[in-house]
Amino acid sequence: MDAALIVRHVSASILAMLGAMAGSLANSALAGVFFGAAGLAVMSVVMPFYFLFSVVGSLVGVGGATTAAYFLGRDDTEGADRSFSLAVWLGLLFSFLLGLIGSIWLQDILYVFGTTDEIYEAAYEYGLVYLWGGFGTALFYLPFNFLRLSGRLRLIIGLFLALAVVNIVLDLFFIQVLAVGIAGIAWGTVLASILISWLGLHAVLRGESAFHLVRQLDMSLALRLMQLGSPAAANNLLTFFRLIVLNRLLLATAGEVGLAAFSVVTALENFSLIILSGLAQGSASFISVLTREFDTVSVRRIEYEVHRIGLVLIGLMTAVILLFPAEIVSLFGLKGSELAAASEAVCIFAFSLLPSVCCYLMFFYYQAAGFTGLANVLVFSRSFLFILLPAWLLASVYGMKGIWWSFTIASLSPIIIMLLVKPFYVRRGYAGFLLQDLTAERTGTYLSFSVKADTEAVVAKMDEVEAFCETNALTGKETMLVRMAMEEMLLSIKDHSCQSDEAVMDGRVLLMEKAGKKAGKKAIVLRIRNTGRMFNPLEYYGRVQEKDPLALQDALGIAMVMKAADVIHYKTTFGINNLMVMIYRK
Repeated sequence: MDAALIVRHVSASILAMLGAMAGSLANSALAGVFFGAAGLAVMSVVMPFYFLFSVVGSLVGVGGATTAAYFLGRDDTEGADRSFSLAVWLGLLFSFLLGLIGSIWLQDILYVFGTTDEIYEAAYEYGLVYLWGGFGTALFYLPFNFLRLSGRLRLIIGLFLALAVVNIVLDLFFIQVLAVGIAGIAWGTVLASILISWLGLHAVLRGESAFHLVRQLDMSLALRLMQLGSPAAANNLLTFFRLIVLNRLLLATAGEVGLAAFSVVTALENFSLIILSGLAQGSASFISVLTREFDTVSVRRIEYEVHRIGLVLIGLMTAVILLFPAEIVSLFGLKGSELAAASEAVCIFAFSLLPSVCCYLMFFYYQAAGFTGLANVLVFSRSFLFILLPAWLLASVYGMKGIWWSFTIASLSPIIIMLLVKPFYVRRGYAGFLLQDLTAERTGTYLSFSVKADTEAVVAKMDEVEAFCETNALTGKETMLVRMAMEEMLLSIKDHSCQSDEAVMDGRVLLMEKAGKKAGKKAIVLRIRNTGRMFNPLEYYGRVQEKDPLALQDALGIAMVMKAADVIHYKTTFGINNLMVMIYRK
């Protein structure tokens, strides 16, 4: 795996998160500067609305892009268009229902969220605007996820940064020019998100890899879409409930002063997520691919690098907070006793940041590496259970300090859980905290190569593949299968995916012995990676064969590997196509 490629994607993710969070940070800062502690208290009360629409956005955005990637891997553009269209229509429908239901019961909802009589009117105006304009937040998840399918990273960064700039400009316009009060922040936020979402969707509908809106309703696909998007949606839903409980706990403990301090803590937590989410999202997809390819060395290298970068950057952030707490809090417009309370809050909160690096990166790692159940347990522990339970227990004894220390307890909980469960995974053959299957690394033999998308170059490279097979005592039949299959798959990818003869395809032939349930079985693993159009040659020829059983007479290698393969896995990640085939040796 090219290190420069990983750095490029990680950097792009961090910049994208910077744009995504900058608007939220600016909203809190402007609320404090223009409206003081009461303004920050309002921001804490209305913050759950943002996560409600984020639940919708992640549900349809992640689910829609995942189903679309599946169809595109099969060269089914109509299915991809249906996935995109369903994501748009479902996003609009669910957002409308949220706005309608929320506006009808807004008064009761605000008191559940933790409002007080003093800030109720401002919170009501803000909430009403956001409920009917929040569909922009939900729809923004669509261009973010669908543009990533085609690897259009620069455009995603541009959209996120534009969102932050437009948000801040509109906030200031509504507050200072139109003088509409704190509701101006809501107007600026929703109008910015609607405008940038529209521009993003316009980009998705244009260009060589454009999607198209269709009116066809497919209930089974809609259910599949929501199923695939549910893990990301569940994470935002947990955050939604966490905010409500903490708001009410802080209101009962310290009143509006507690809500104002919580708004500052939330802003700093969001700032740390610029780094952590960028590192995690930028590396997780590569982890998924490399784990499938049994490239354990590259997985460790990537995780080492992202942890090192995360610890350095978050370490610097922690130091700045601990050295200049009052100066940081003053940027949010707080003074006097409110400044003192918030300064104490951010100092205590700072101790949670360094352990958050490990636990947050490991969430994404375990999800990408196939340990979904473990990842979900850790997310639930960190984001919900072990922050709310300690906060409730400690608040009665230590007041607000106990609530702030619960963040550190929550950040340490995944590490403690991993120490407890690691022995169970070790007994099943996994190694280290990354829970890697090191069978291939310990017993495997492999050949890796790169070749230009040129027929003569591909055919010439197959001589090396054949020599590798013969050197490692593959039978004549196995050698012929590997050579013919790799040659024909590469040539098919060249014809259907690569956009020029200068494009490069990466290949790998791995000979290994399986562990776990397949212990003792020897396997041949074939892998091809390229950065062209989405295309899976085995899916393509499978559909061709369904229409004409004799169609593969001129593609005997592909016919042989389709018959012999025990595992076929295709995935596209950030515009990188990855095809893996595993064949168990007799």
